[in-house]
Amino acid sequence: MSKLLIPEANLDHLEFYEEHNISPVRQDITNLERHIQRRSSLYEQLGLPSLLFRDKKVLEIGPGSGHNSLYVASCRPKKYDLLEPNKRGQKDINDLYLAVDMPLAKPNLIEKKLEDFEPNDSYDIVICECWLGVSDHERQMMKKLGIFIKKGGILVTTIGSPVGGVANAIRRVLAWYIMDSNKDIKHNTQVLVEAFTTHLDTIKDMSRLYEDWVQDVLINPGFFLLHPSPKMFIEDIGNEFDIYQTYPKFTQEWRFYKSLYGEFKTLNAKFLDSYYRNTHNFFDYQTELPIAEKALNESLEIESFNLIHAIAKKENEEDRVIDDELRKKIEQFCANLVKFNASWAEPLDELIELISMPLIQISDIQSLSFFNKVFGRELIYATAIKK
Repeated sequence: MSKLLIPEANLDHLEFYEEHNISPVRQDITNLERHIQRRSSLYEQLGLPSLLFRDKKVLEIGPGSGHNSLYVASCRPKKYDLLEPNKRGQKDINDLYLAVDMPLAKPNLIEKKLEDFEPNDSYDIVICECWLGVSDHERQMMKKLGIFIKKGGILVTTIGSPVGGVANAIRRVLAWYIMDSNKDIKHNTQVLVEAFTTHLDTIKDMSRLYEDWVQDVLINPGFFLLHPSPKMFIEDIGNEFDIYQTYPKFTQEWRFYKSLYGEFKTLNAKFLDSYYRNTHNFFDYQTELPIAEKALNESLEIESFNLIHAIAKKENEEDRVIDDELRKKIEQFCANLVKFNASWAEPLDELIELISMPLIQISDIQSLSFFNKVFGRELIYATAIKK
């Protein structure tokens, strides 16, 4: 089995956001009721109906522009702290809560980085979505979250499979050919939106603004920090927390509940085992395949990390071309994926044909008719209970 290589980034998310005065995590809330229902459905799937937020002490870290926080505020927690260090995000949050006309608990905006935050009290629920990644520093910050939570309290966060990040990592490679390093982020955002709209239009119910997706996924170096894999997450918090629920759901539990005690409880081990039998299902959100051999999926995860690492390394070194080495890595990865699902051959063959061209133009990306629909399940929303 290959050695696992962790992707690195020249800038993390916050550095990139502050450099360009952006908060590219906005949601379309023109239909506010639909937005609230989506967030309610997500938290219900994670074992957190609205009553669990009522009169509780809640901390949310990195709420961005605050759109997703509206649902928690509508549940009327006793205390709701929003820890947001990005000045643009801070402004957006203040503007949002002035503009929205619905009954909300007023949150307390704390303008600090997680590294500098030391609360005087502990929380019932701590939320940190779509923020922390695979770097040693950010994994330490994941551990720090656990300190803020009461015993029996709940951590809500996002972890992820690198398999789910491969399709968009390859889109970054395609973007190399149409971006202009001499132009500003506004220009490159417009170019990339033009190229990838035909891809994003295939995602039913997408609520993120296209320009924000482009800036965060195709331009932001912090993309390469990904999210901690389930194994990393368990390694970092497993001694203090038990996995409660996840979305998507892929864990099956058939053991007699009276056997779930002491050393036999093993909820985290059961969760990891189920994940590694379903890792291949994270490549394409439109497919749901039967479980596969654990060893095969462990290899697929390592190969995904290593492919994304190779792409990140070329970007970090300003070597933004598809050379023979990178092309072979992508081709080999595609060949391995087809072993899991023969129907992936059509979009992957189309991709390989494209990256074999000496020059890739906007129209080439727009005209993809099979790979344009392939987006991974990048996120696993997870809740964990402090023992």
